[in-house]
Formats: sequence, C-alpha cells, structure tokens
Amino acid sequence: MDELSVVVVGAGPIGLAAAAHLLERGLRPLVLEAGPQAGAAVAQWRHVRLFSQWSELVDPAARRLLEPTGWRAPDPAGYPTGEQWAAEYLVPLAEVLGDHVRVNARVVGVARRGRDRVVDDGRDSEPLTVHVEGGERITARAVVDASGTWGGPNPLGGDGLPAAGEREAADRIGYRVPDVVGERARYAGRRI
Repeated sequence: MDELSVVVVGAGPIGLAAAAHLLERGLRPLVLEAGPQAGAAVAQWRHVRLFSQWSELVDPAARRLLEPTGWRAPDPAGYPTGEQWAAEYLVPLAEVLGDHVRVNARVVGVARRGRDRVVDDGRDSEPLTVHVEGGERITARAVVDASGTWGGPNPLGGDGLPAAGEREAADRIGYRVPDVVGERARYAGRRI
C-alpha cells in the first residue's frame, strides 16, 4: 500500500498545504478539486479582505516548496483580499504541485475497497477507494478531507436546521458575502 497516493479532497489553502507536507514526508499526494481551479471557493469571495495577516496565511511547508521557484512572499504584515491570497499564494502553490493537483474532480464518496456494512473482516488492511463524479475510482492509502464548508452554507434556523419557509424562499436568499461595490447596480437603492 506504500506506493499508493494520499488523496487530498480540496485544493484550497488547507488541501494545498497538506499536499506540501505530504511531499516533504516522501509521500505522493493527489489533490482533487471540485472547482475549475485551485482556491475555487476563495475566488467566490475574492473581494473580501481577510482579517489575518500574510504571516499567518502561508504554510511553512508550502513556503519551502515555493521559494526555490523564485516565489517571493508578500509583506508579512499585509492583509490580503481573497483575490490576492489566491493569485499570490494558492495559484503559485498549485502550479508548483503540478500533476499532484487535479481540478474539476468532484469526490462523491470514499470507502474501504471491497468492504461494506456486512463485509468488515480485514477492513484496516484494505486501501481506500475514492469515487470521483463521472465514475472514476482511485485507490488511495489514505484520504485527507480538506473540502471545506463553503459549499454548504449554514441554514438560518436554530440547531443547524432551515428556518420556517427558508427552503421555499431559497431562490431569494443570499448566503454569501455580497460584492456591493462590484455589483453596485444590483444593490443600489435596495433595503433589507
């Protein structure tokens, strides 16, 4: 099983950093990103300025992987926007990782090979099967779930459940941070 890849689900900041750490340890990462590029979720809130400084946003293993390529770290005291974080760190890191990152590869399930709720004997010794949308199956020695939470916003009701009428009004509810400057025409003169 040592020759198998460690599959990392998600090419955001955590998934890419995990891949850098795996490489440092002599393991083969395979990062599967559902979106069209690394940092796809960050791209959806690119207009938002982070409350963390660059010094807290660059993983040490990722830095060690990037620096030999000529990459220069941004000002450690700066506060980037999502767009800057992606362009100046996530995209270059994904490029350095190269073939270890695949985009448009949505993971739809993970299971132990040949095991189910009835057949459980020898479960620990079997590799994992990662099921990718479209029918592809990848055999992996381990899986790191770095898929994040952006794709599943928190419902408005209590206890993590939708509020009364929320499902029916879903097409009129915005769960994301709006770009009121970039989409000025949509929001000008509106009230909540």
